[in-house]
Amino acid sequence: MPSFQTNIRYEPVKPVVEFKTEFPQSKHYTEQPNPIGSYLGPLDASLPNSDKVPLLFQPFTVKDLTLANRIVVAPMCMYSSKDGFFTDFHLVHLGSYALNGPGLIIAEATAVLPNGRITPRCAGLWSDDHIPGLKRAVDFVHAQGGKIGIQLAHAGRKASAQAPYFKTDASEFWPEQVVAPTGGLLWDHHHLTPRELSLSEIQEIIAAFGDAAARAHKAGMDTVEIHGAHGYLIHSFLSPVTNHRTDHYGGSLENRARFLLDVVKAVRANFPAEKPILLRVSATDCVEHLEGPSWELEQTVQIAHWVRDAGVDVLHVSSGGNTAQQKIKAVPGYQVPYAERIKKEVPGLHVVAVGIITNGKQAEEVLEKEQADLVAAGRTFLRNTNFAMEAAVELNVKAAFAQQYSRGRTIHG
Repeated sequence: MPSFQTNIRYEPVKPVVEFKTEFPQSKHYTEQPNPIGSYLGPLDASLPNSDKVPLLFQPFTVKDLTLANRIVVAPMCMYSSKDGFFTDFHLVHLGSYALNGPGLIIAEATAVLPNGRITPRCAGLWSDDHIPGLKRAVDFVHAQGGKIGIQLAHAGRKASAQAPYFKTDASEFWPEQVVAPTGGLLWDHHHLTPRELSLSEIQEIIAAFGDAAARAHKAGMDTVEIHGAHGYLIHSFLSPVTNHRTDHYGGSLENRARFLLDVVKAVRANFPAEKPILLRVSATDCVEHLEGPSWELEQTVQIAHWVRDAGVDVLHVSSGGNTAQQKIKAVPGYQVPYAERIKKEVPGLHVVAVGIITNGKQAEEVLEKEQADLVAAGRTFLRNTNFAMEAAVELNVKAAFAQQYSRGRTIHG
């Protein structure tokens, strides 16, 4: 890994601050004897290979985090916050997954600074005031035996956009504070033109990622995921399509990766060493015939080595999002080969595959072929919060139900 110099000083993780929630767990939560979604045996012991536990429903451990199964709810923007606050919607939204058995839930892209939100309705974690609402959802997930993380993000040049379900008043946007590695390069005509970040602003954003990681720990998060994909700020530093800087944050791959690695170091220094850190990346910009280079899989493989050495434990592999010129053929499993390549070439780094994972047999095949260690789904869970339990039935698995839902089990699962 190249040697990077930085002037940032990282503070050690502070003791957890206790935040009281409106509904204390001891009084209002029913204890689950087994984590929801954990393997209890075969549904039908007479079927061939019924004594073999499918990989998808085998526990997975990284550092001190053990998941009941290998199904991950990918982070998905809900555009349901005001001033960054988590609300009752988030409690119900995240809680509904906890009641239906995925091994890990990752809460939506959550801005580390106000101007890092994609829209005025996006979640934030730039203030201690955001912790109690988030902790309420975390406590509920934990009461079901589930595990939860949060995606820490800065939207960069894709910030200050209109939320899909709201007509936001113009006063709520921040056109002068839309920032990027290089100014003047707007994503498309629906987005604002960003200005170039100064070196001091870059340091402030790096520190904000570290501060947000500390707040995530105080809220009880089991893990954090750094958002380095989909054309948001970290990705736009990595890609030569969007990074034309001539200082030590631009030019060579080592320089373009410096911002990401500084963020990783800040997060690692402010999140307990025993808890894992995930990083989501776009393996490629998915562009052809551009004038000049773009972000490609070979560079992703290289930075995967660097981030592993800097403190990332799990790489969550996506693609695209950095330019409107992208060409993506979205078919079931279309991003899995990217995850497979990284898993094979970067030992010691766990990998999450994502990209139109729609059923249990498909997810199991990804694991059987050793293309990834975990399998994530996003829109599939929006269509069907019961995806993990239905995957269990497909694979002849009797998975643990929430006690309150156990009367709904049939002879078929």
